[in-house]
Amino acid sequence: MRSIPTDLLRAFITIIDLRGFTRAGEMLGRTQPAISLQMKKLQELVDARLFVKDGSDGQLTEAGEIVASYARQILALNDAMMLRLSSRDTRGKLRLGIPNDYADHFLPKLMTGLTLDRSGPTFEVVCDLSHELLRLLRTGLLDVVVAMTPDGPAEGAFMTWREGLTWVGGAESGQHYLTDPLRIVCYPEGCLYRRNMLTALQREGRSFDIVYVSPSLAGIESAVVANFGITVLAQRIVPTGLAAPGSELHLPHLADVVVGIYLNDARRSTAVRSFAARLADMFVASAGVA
Repeated sequence: MRSIPTDLLRAFITIIDLRGFTRAGEMLGRTQPAISLQMKKLQELVDARLFVKDGSDGQLTEAGEIVASYARQILALNDAMMLRLSSRDTRGKLRLGIPNDYADHFLPKLMTGLTLDRSGPTFEVVCDLSHELLRLLRTGLLDVVVAMTPDGPAEGAFMTWREGLTWVGGAESGQHYLTDPLRIVCYPEGCLYRRNMLTALQREGRSFDIVYVSPSLAGIESAVVANFGITVLAQRIVPTGLAAPGSELHLPHLADVVVGIYLNDARRSTAVRSFAARLADMFVASAGVA
């Protein structure tokens, strides 16, 4: 009986969720030809054509739909099993570092999937700016880190992807922000949202005042909802009740940031890798829905 490696199934599901070979390769840290070779191998193993057109937008054949359904179940069971069996490797605790806004948006979804596994590892979660989380990872104080970098991934990334940023204002902002200087709400110094926002404004010669600074997404959201100013966030974590300001502001284009999942080199146990894979699957699925 033929066995199918889980890395082939994970690549297959990533192609489906991100709707393309190239984007899947970018997230998995592989070239498009490497992803194509993996899919060729998978199709040989299942003896069926999985995509309507290889390398396209990931449109599936009937056989592909069947394989995708089973693949998701296999990957979920694989990751849950490895976390449960190897929880001793982490001495019962897994230390996760994640930016505040990502924690607010993604951790409830992640923890819901882990709640039923009472024998799995416990968690210690640290929320901070990305550069501080990477420092803690390098000093061995964290096991897994989700962090943003400005120009490319930091060394030793488990998986990376590009995240688009967007200007955000109150849903009922009207003409409130048509002021000079522009009123800015932001995270503290060191935040890449803040850096990209201010760099974009300075590049176009726009005047601005930083009128509110908060280290938490809840604090940022409260100020923006109250129309105290505008801010910048990752596109897929914008809270309900906030919206892009009107085109009349002529706000400058924002550069993307690179987001990565990073592992502690000294703690790359099976449990840590399995948790990182589950975390990566959640981000892939979220990107596919966005």
